[in-house]
Amino acid sequence: MMDGKSMLRRWCTVGAALFCPLVATTAIVEVEAAEPAKRAGCQVHAVLASKDGDGEIPRSLEFLREALQDDQFAAFKSFHLVDKKTLSLTEGKTESATLNTGHQVKVTLRGSDAERLRLHLDLTARDGKAALVRTDYSIEHNGLFMIQAGTFKQEEVSGKLLFAFQCAATR
Repeated sequence: MMDGKSMLRRWCTVGAALFCPLVATTAIVEVEAAEPAKRAGCQVHAVLASKDGDGEIPRSLEFLREALQDDQFAAFKSFHLVDKKTLSLTEGKTESATLNTGHQVKVTLRGSDAERLRLHLDLTARDGKAALVRTDYSIEHNGLFMIQAGTFKQEEVSGKLLFAFQCAATR
């Protein structure tokens, strides 16, 4: 970060047999030069991206607007919040949640510094058995980590299922 308000955008594509693109971006955030955080709060959002709709992004997904307007999501005309979970992390301890999609998520805070969190993420398939993602990653405080996790249908809407993970240090 140049002046603490600059924004760093990074797009990564990861191919694997069980999951599609991986996107990491970071948001503008003020970070105090303090000792490493021992706690963090994470929001986990399951989002259904559909090719049918009016192109509007609902208020519940406003924090994803910039990412969802990127070229890789241009084919989608609507976005629906399927589920949202909040995880309170303590360094070294794993917190987990089961989403109403059937996926299970486990996040561990591995450490931090004044600018970045180091996290471990496990995301299972809908059956809860097979791993879709098992990775360590580092991201700026309040950064956004997105994973596309295959097709999904909720009521009459079908499309691609996305998971957005946003974590920030808490004091």
